[in-house]
Amino acid sequence: MNGHKLGISGFLMVAGVVAGMLGAAYAEEPALNIPLPATEPVLDSGTNAPVSTNALPVVVPVSSTNEVKTVLPAVVPGPVTVATIPELDQSAAWKSAQWQVGTRYTQVKLQDKTRGTPGNGSFFGTITEISEKQDGWPNKIYLQYRLFDSPVWFGLSYDHVTAHTMDDGNGDGIPDASGGDGDEEIQGVIPYLQAAWDNSTRLTPYAQAGIAYYQAKFLPNSWGENGMRWVNAKGNVTGIELAGGLNVRLYKNVSADLFAKYMKVDDITGDWYYAYGAHGGPFVMTMSYVAYGAGLNWRF
Repeated sequence: MNGHKLGISGFLMVAGVVAGMLGAAYAEEPALNIPLPATEPVLDSGTNAPVSTNALPVVVPVSSTNEVKTVLPAVVPGPVTVATIPELDQSAAWKSAQWQVGTRYTQVKLQDKTRGTPGNGSFFGTITEISEKQDGWPNKIYLQYRLFDSPVWFGLSYDHVTAHTMDDGNGDGIPDASGGDGDEEIQGVIPYLQAAWDNSTRLTPYAQAGIAYYQAKFLPNSWGENGMRWVNAKGNVTGIELAGGLNVRLYKNVSADLFAKYMKVDDITGDWYYAYGAHGGPFVMTMSYVAYGAGLNWRF
């Protein structure tokens, strides 16, 4: 019995000693103080605050051999701002130009191409019909200048129109196969004012009005070469121009030009003669016409 009690007492004593030693060892072990990682910054999507770039690198010891490792702080991207480049106005140079030069090809249609009967109210003699002769070349040159930085331009253009006479010797109303007696030609200049509505598109509509100053001349064919017959008529006539069109800008200050006009020309009047000076009768040429065509121009 006493031996049994002694055994229990000894076991308790030994356990107490061991517990004391463990408690002392635990009390001497330094507690690990490991800091928790920093909380990631929360970005406010509603602000445009720039990301700070003033953070300093952190030096962290790696081992007891004095080896160090540099850890750069994480860069958190902020809102991206896209720079907007203003769109260039491609029509600015076109709108600000002061001069414009160009040329056109036009098709002409005479307005009064028949007149009376042979010897009675005809153009002259047996000439009862005229027809237009087309130039065939883009020779209607013009130059204009912008007034006072406005939509109004002052211009000067060249014009040329030819009418071919058709003979109806037998009075059947059909021009003879032998043709006529020659051509009536007018050529000159047209000062005009133009209003052009420039805008942000490539299309510039315009309208213009002017006064034409023509030199008129009758060009006889072979019947007048021997001095048997000739025409004595006005050498200068005027006309009123009403026109409009559309410039279509092709590249920078170069544009195509669509054009139409009505020209009211004064009648060319006079007399014609035959048989070495015998008076043949009155001479009249009606040169009013409409024209349409296209061309190219350049502003500078």
